Amino acid sequence: MDCVARFLGEMKASPAPGKPGKTLLDDTLVLVMSEFGRSWASRSSNGTYNLPDDHHPYTSVMFAGGNVAANRQVGTYTTRGLGVPVDIIEETGQTQKRVPRSAGVVTTALRIMGMETHHFFIPGGYGEVVGLRKG
Repeated sequence: MDCVARFLGEMKASPAPGKPGKTLLDDTLVLVMSEFGRSWASRSSNGTYNLPDDHHPYTSVMFAGGNVAANRQVGTYTTRGLGVPVDIIEETGQTQKRVPRSAGVVTTALRIMGMETHHFFIPGGYGEVVGLRKG
């Protein structure tokens, strides 16, 4: 994460071309994620460790940039490594609690960049993760 921190610091220190008073970070959405999660080793009842499955269904995502709410952590895992439901604005406009999906990461990124939901379609449904977009 040191490389990511340095990269974000350089973006914050660099003026955005043609946008006085703004930095590259103000004018950019940075998304850091993996296509699959990693689970950790767990202890069995007999005291041995189960090796982790490298294709765990949950992962972490980091959003940074000018339209991202600062100093936030949204979501967590249970002690068994399962995702905990968070507030999601569904494509219907209703807010529900559920575990975010990949389509929600894409939707949240598009909304952070200023797109309205009627300007895109994601098959299978989508929802914006509440608390990540500034404003």
